[in-house]
Amino acid sequence: MTSKGQITIPKDLRDRFGLKEGEEVLMVPANEGILLKHRMDSMRSLRGLMREEVDLKKASTFIGKVRREWRVERE
Repeated sequence: MTSKGQITIPKDLRDRFGLKEGEEVLMVPANEGILLKHRMDSMRSLRGLMREEVDLKKASTFIGKVRREWRVERE
């Protein structure tokens, strides 16, 4: 941490979570320390972030299967 309180996020973590230069992040107090989160504004949506992390076809197939099973159990 610098004397101004600035921190450096390691490159592998910036790449992994899609953090870009100049982006704002939220620092949330937590019991274990500080939680660093993307700032959700008009430039970035949760759906957009999840698209990078989740295989949408597999997720859709899984959700369809769970819904069908749920319907059968209710009948």
